[in-house]
Amino acid sequence: MTTSTSSTATGSKTSTGPSTSVAWAGSALVLTAVVGAVAKIAGVLIAPGMRGIASQRAMDLTEILSATLSFTFAALLVALICGGSFELARVRKIGVASRGSVVAISGLVVALASPAVVQRLHTVAALALALVASVIALLAAAVTIRVAQTRAVAAVLGLFALSSVLRPIAWEVTSVAGERASLGLYYTGRGLATFAVVVQALAALVAAAWLGTRSRWRGRFLANAAIVVAFIVTYFAARDGGDTPSELEAVLHGSLSQAAGVPLPYGLATISAFLVPATILLALVAVVQRAQPPAVLAALALALLSHGSFDVPLHALAVTAAAQWAMLAMVDDRSMWMAMVRERAPAPAPPRAPSQPAAAEAGPSDVTP
Repeated sequence: MTTSTSSTATGSKTSTGPSTSVAWAGSALVLTAVVGAVAKIAGVLIAPGMRGIASQRAMDLTEILSATLSFTFAALLVALICGGSFELARVRKIGVASRGSVVAISGLVVALASPAVVQRLHTVAALALALVASVIALLAAAVTIRVAQTRAVAAVLGLFALSSVLRPIAWEVTSVAGERASLGLYYTGRGLATFAVVVQALAALVAAAWLGTRSRWRGRFLANAAIVVAFIVTYFAARDGGDTPSELEAVLHGSLSQAAGVPLPYGLATISAFLVPATILLALVAVVQRAQPPAVLAALALALLSHGSFDVPLHALAVTAAAQWAMLAMVDDRSMWMAMVRERAPAPAPPRAPSQPAAAEAGPSDVTP
């Protein structure tokens, strides 16, 4: 009987396989997302608009800070991609074809993005980078959408991948339109750019809605606050300050005026500018949540920081890391059960008033003289 019991236990253990946990990388993932958000605030919202407005010393300090944060962000992303590739190679709960393709394409993304450390990427290399990063995002979205805890990340990855494919196509179509002097191709390119902005907005909406359902204060309140702050930033950047606008308005206008990209979308240039601070702030809201595993939250934050424009090397690296760790979070047994326990834990009961003595509770007529 003892032999039968031990053999049964051994067979059960063999069939289920060892549990998967990536909790060791939680702090690194959150740190990378925070550094990336701060780097984008400095390099996208502040530094571009300071040219010609601030003093040379202030511009130099801002550019040094922005470059330092960007290189730090890139180094952390490469480290996460290497660690994620190692973990994906060991996971047995994901198909060999899916994880093998993601690991192989991740190396190709790093190789294509590496020259950007010393020089600006050639147009063909940037287009190839956008296409390859879009493929890895679509693969990860197709895998992770099957599990509830990573379904929102999968939706954001898939929508941003579609947007990233549309953006370079729109740019190429308008370039050909300029060479051939074709108004039809030019209008087609602007239409594709408009659709790309719509897809980006849907991705941000999905992320905001998911974050808003995590909790009342950390989720709903902070997500709404992020949208309001992004609206205020866009308002100051877009409004006409007259002949003498404030320095803040001039900086924001100079930075966000470049956010719409080329070609300009039909009537959605302001929405495109609004999505820049909105995705950055929503990424910060994601990393402060507590009810979900850090790998899920950081994957969502990195996907938001990629902004659906994978022709930018940092964005391509960010979405690659997000795709890898979303897949790993999908099979992270320990984090999944901890999240379920947190969500189903009953609210603490209010403290009960201390019981009073019987003599104090009795009325005057009940007291014996």
